[in-house]
Amino acid sequence: MAEQKFVNDNGLAALNRLATDDPKLFLSADPDALIVAMERLLDTSDLWGGPLDIKGDISELNQVEIDGPTTDAQFTPVVRNALGHLPPAEGLNEHRWATINCFLLPQYVQIRWSDVEPKTTDRLPGHVQRHWLRGGTVDARRANAVGRLWWLGEFSDRAARYSHLYNEDEILEAMSHNVNLYHQLLSRPNLLSRSKLLAAIYEVFLEPDNDYIRTTRYANEMLQSLNFIAAQVSLDFMNLPELREVVEEAKPPKEQ
Repeated sequence: MAEQKFVNDNGLAALNRLATDDPKLFLSADPDALIVAMERLLDTSDLWGGPLDIKGDISELNQVEIDGPTTDAQFTPVVRNALGHLPPAEGLNEHRWATINCFLLPQYVQIRWSDVEPKTTDRLPGHVQRHWLRGGTVDARRANAVGRLWWLGEFSDRAARYSHLYNEDEILEAMSHNVNLYHQLLSRPNLLSRSKLLAAIYEVFLEPDNDYIRTTRYANEMLQSLNFIAAQVSLDFMNLPELREVVEEAKPPKEQ
């Protein structure tokens, strides 16, 4: 294909079946072999929809050896710039992320998740589904290889519009180094949809004296409480200092 197109419903169905039947095909990072297998599986070449409309080059992600979570901050701007502005609903478009992961960035996806690759064959289908294909679930916001980068950039950008202390790059860098907050936020839509509240959360979370809430247990407890509050109480009309007070009140006490 001269111009990359979305996989259509046929294409996505074929990818999901291959993830179950031949997951190692995805790990080989060979898009041409994957297309041949898709066409053979469905006995059709009707696998593609409209143009993917990539506005910039993202191929550099395939060339870099992944070395821990610091690369999330490095690669997020590349993905955001290449895709341009997307409505948040497009962040859950399974067709988009499956196409990019499987056909534009197969080396990146394989290297990025190679450190958690299952040791047993029976767990490989779930591994491939999670990191290559799933795009429309809460789990996908945390685990879809390229989709998670877009979401990380999305909420870093939103929070930076309101934060008095941190710009977008600073928030992005801090969040990419701490998945306890990053993943917890992506799992809680009542928080993710409120940009000003995100800014308040970041500002409290990143204070030096609050290092203890960056652990999994405390981050989960605090954000679970905030998610409940955001679902029950209108926070949209509060200013940033008022929202910071809400976040501070939701902060669990440090055990002595």
